[in-house]
Amino acid sequence: MVKILIGNVTSRIIGHLPDEVQKALDQKLSYTPTDAKHMKSVKEGRWDGRFRLYRKSYGQFFDTGLLSLVVKTLTEHGIEFVKVDERKRPLPNLPNLKFTPFENYETRDYQQFTIDRAYTRTRGVLKVATGAGKTLIIAELIAKIKTSPFMFYVLTKDLMEQAYDVLASTLNEPIGRIGAGKWDIQKLNVCTIQTAVRAVNLHNKKFKISDYQFDEEDIWDKKQLEGEDKLDNLKQLLRATRGIYTDEVHHSACKTVQDVLGASPNAFWRYGGSATPFREDGAEIMIQALFGKKIVDINASYLIDKGYLIEPYIFFEPIHHDCDLHSYQSIYSECVTKNDDFNHHVADTANFLVEHNMSTLVLVQHIHHGEFLQKCIPGSVLLTGKLSTKKRLLAIQDLRDKKCMCIVATCLADEGLDVPTLDAVLLAGGGSSSTRVHQRIGRTLRKDRSVSAPRDRSIVVYYNHNVKYLKKHANKALRIVKEEPRFNVIKSKGRDHILGEISNVMGFDYHPKTIFNL
Repeated sequence: MVKILIGNVTSRIIGHLPDEVQKALDQKLSYTPTDAKHMKSVKEGRWDGRFRLYRKSYGQFFDTGLLSLVVKTLTEHGIEFVKVDERKRPLPNLPNLKFTPFENYETRDYQQFTIDRAYTRTRGVLKVATGAGKTLIIAELIAKIKTSPFMFYVLTKDLMEQAYDVLASTLNEPIGRIGAGKWDIQKLNVCTIQTAVRAVNLHNKKFKISDYQFDEEDIWDKKQLEGEDKLDNLKQLLRATRGIYTDEVHHSACKTVQDVLGASPNAFWRYGGSATPFREDGAEIMIQALFGKKIVDINASYLIDKGYLIEPYIFFEPIHHDCDLHSYQSIYSECVTKNDDFNHHVADTANFLVEHNMSTLVLVQHIHHGEFLQKCIPGSVLLTGKLSTKKRLLAIQDLRDKKCMCIVATCLADEGLDVPTLDAVLLAGGGSSSTRVHQRIGRTLRKDRSVSAPRDRSIVVYYNHNVKYLKKHANKALRIVKEEPRFNVIKSKGRDHILGEISNVMGFDYHPKTIFNL
């Protein structure tokens, strides 16, 4: 009989395993990234392209999150085993920690289920759709755990402020903020993952923050803003940490979160949350390796059925091009960012929506693209990472209050933008990341509960460019949204019809212009 020694970060199999079992573990606990065939070492035959998470030659180690896969594999091969949990469950050191919900807080059945299940399992991935109150769920979970230090990791300073506001408003314990110009360490902390990874790599001369970006749309501040003493203190805090929650966990397959979680060997409680906990590069298994398997799945369609979210009507509008370019950068520039005809059409759609009192978010990838569109949409505001946090928050609040009816924003608005009054999103920037499609659609799904008769539908327009790369991205996005039964997916007839199609959905009295009334 073999033993499985379970640790917080890694676990180990003690005992002899037959070769066929070793091969099975190697196969199940590994993955081949989608771009492996383009790697030099693979082309030269020096590597087979698989990343292996089972380390036989280093003592039969594996990441603890993969325990369920190891148990399944041993069972399938008739291997008798016993699990020995060597983790030390920390004693609660915040016995008076209490969660107090907001006024008019709406109790939802799935929230308590998620909290109880996460507490019992001690780790895992929480798949919770945008608009489900994920941060409130984690706040109440932290109150139930009653253990510090606890770290709540976020990707951006805006998300840090949002998480801080929720935790500080609902928990009777000071909440620290670490990163993005804030440095206040408490027993419970919200911390940017970029700051944490800088602390972990404090004395690594080869460290470059640019190496830790998730994808081409993930824009991080590359400046070193914190001093060595502060980062050293943070590094010590990470080691002492007993509980971890990582937001937007689909970013976690990159080495950023691997480094940060590995620097917290004493963290017994480990959770990751996302509306889309999957990866396009074939590395989904890394999410499980770091946090454990998915333990809840609250999708958007369930929340729509329950009346918590509203139904989106998602138009895939064909955009035709006569383009014979070949590189992604040149095609994207020619067909999207510098295509005046296309961008004027996007602006016309945004202006139409605003004229019909629909607050609108126009998403782009590049600032200069946003600048062009902002000039074409009267009264709109451009939201980028260059704006101060104060100005960004003010612009978002104006959008909530409908003082501003249109915001043009870069991808910083993909995650965490909470505007229950938002009526429409135009995906003018496209993008290759299908994990972001759900995030972007999710901006319009929240129900405004401050009014007696909240809206029951929203509009999303995805521009389907018929050119290399961009067509593939659109097809991928189409497959993603069709997985949600309550997402109404409509194939538009094109730019001459889109306004009428939107009007049919929204019930507008629409009369298209003709040569007789131009």
